[in-house]
Amino acid sequence: MIKDKENNFSEEDMDLWETVSNKTKKYKKTNRIIFNNKPEITKPIQKQVIEKSNKRESIFIKEKNKKEMPLVNIKGNLEALDPKEIPAGISLKQAQDIKKGKFRPEKVYDLHGYTQYGAHNYLNEEIIKCYKGNIRTLLIITGKKLGASGAEGVLKKEVPRWLNLSPLREVILMTSWATPRDGGDGALYVLLKRYKEIKY
Repeated sequence: MIKDKENNFSEEDMDLWETVSNKTKKYKKTNRIIFNNKPEITKPIQKQVIEKSNKRESIFIKEKNKKEMPLVNIKGNLEALDPKEIPAGISLKQAQDIKKGKFRPEKVYDLHGYTQYGAHNYLNEEIIKCYKGNIRTLLIITGKKLGASGAEGVLKKEVPRWLNLSPLREVILMTSWATPRDGGDGALYVLLKRYKEIKY
């Protein structure tokens, strides 16, 4: 197309433009992209509840609906220890003496005032120290509360499980609920193996 001096198109150009524009296909729908302006709705992140014990400086993060872990050891093929049962590798007389409290504890660990996290770390450190020092008989007081099904409590349930996990399971020979004078089913007798029996 050629414009004249006044910047106008000639008649021939205008006729040509009309012819071309009438033959072009017109689209009914626009090809523009339309974005949804609605804000995205996100659920607020639930904050973890942190509880500090007055007696201990350990921090325990509560977990809702935490699944109970089975009694399993994570090293070797060792038998799972049950405070109600007599394990293999110990004589019947020795096991009965432990259950009757005839072996007096050389060390007593009272977990009252500990959080679950703090108690676990504390027991791991102390039991390994006892094992290396050849201290064999322990009393662990977990505490308990009476519920609909008898004696209950978080540490009463968790401590026997911890004793079945490495590194503790490798150094423990037997566990048993204590006699009434030592706390009953709110405490545990623990018999450790001799230090020379385990090689790290």
